Amino acid sequence: MKFTGATVEEAIQNGLAELNIPRKRAHITVLAREKKGFLGFGKQPAKVDIDVINETTVVKANQKAVRGVPSEVNELNEPVKSVSEATIDLGKVVAAVKEFEKSGQHLEDAVKEKILKNKKDPKTILAETGRIEIIKDEDLVDQTAAETETTSFEDLDIKVEQQYDIDQVVVEVSDYIQEILDDMDVEARIESTHNRRTINLQVDTDEPGRVIGYHGKVLKSLQLLAQNFLYNRYERNFYITINVNDYVEHRAEVLQGYAQKLAERVLEEQEAYHTDPMSSSERKIIHRIISKMDGLTSYSEGSEPNRYVVVDIDGKHD
Repeated sequence: MKFTGATVEEAIQNGLAELNIPRKRAHITVLAREKKGFLGFGKQPAKVDIDVINETTVVKANQKAVRGVPSEVNELNEPVKSVSEATIDLGKVVAAVKEFEKSGQHLEDAVKEKILKNKKDPKTILAETGRIEIIKDEDLVDQTAAETETTSFEDLDIKVEQQYDIDQVVVEVSDYIQEILDDMDVEARIESTHNRRTINLQVDTDEPGRVIGYHGKVLKSLQLLAQNFLYNRYERNFYITINVNDYVEHRAEVLQGYAQKLAERVLEEQEAYHTDPMSSSERKIIHRIISKMDGLTSYSEGSEPNRYVVVDIDGKHD
């Protein structure tokens, strides 16, 4: 999340206060330092981006940090749980929850979901929600966990869905596109936004023509590569859009004029016409415009990435 202030420090403090987290749990990026301006002109606040660092992120970072480091050096620092140790701990909690519910008691679904998301140590979650008594008998928990073949919530009456850290997904695909741009010897900066399933990458560069290509062909290729990158790594589908400077907005304006001319041509000649291959977002623009015109219809044909729009007389083939 982005925060502003009269100074960088004030912007940071504003963000920490709003997120209600201590500084050690924040990943802070300075986006812009304050500008005092001259005689009141050109004055700009400082801007920072703050991401909350959850427990799982810290554990993963620590696990990476100790890899390849001599054991005698690691022993001088605070112990770090290995991936297998963290998995065992999760298994113990899952086993304890199952035993708890077998006894006729119930653990709230909201608590189970928090454990499943794995953003905090499962024991911490139970402690914070006042249900730590579930794992008080460590000997019983160890025995039950050893007898349990899997560590899942399949028997706990909640839907189990593969979880992905969307922030990490965004970082990976952004780095992938940045590597391609670097290989093209194009200086560019990538910013990103996202929601649950959609990732938007904004590429800012002084050489937009090289990244966009003729009629957007290079940009389409970049988007296809990014989509395949995500598809090959994650079971869950993510939709990605890439914009270069203000190309997408400009392209939308061009397509509106193109759709109008295409419609006039079809009505005049009473014959169907099809567009060149287009991306899904571009096809939607054509369909939306044609749908508002009397006597015309439109539909898509072909397979990606060569799918195109056909504009025809409405009812012609009924």
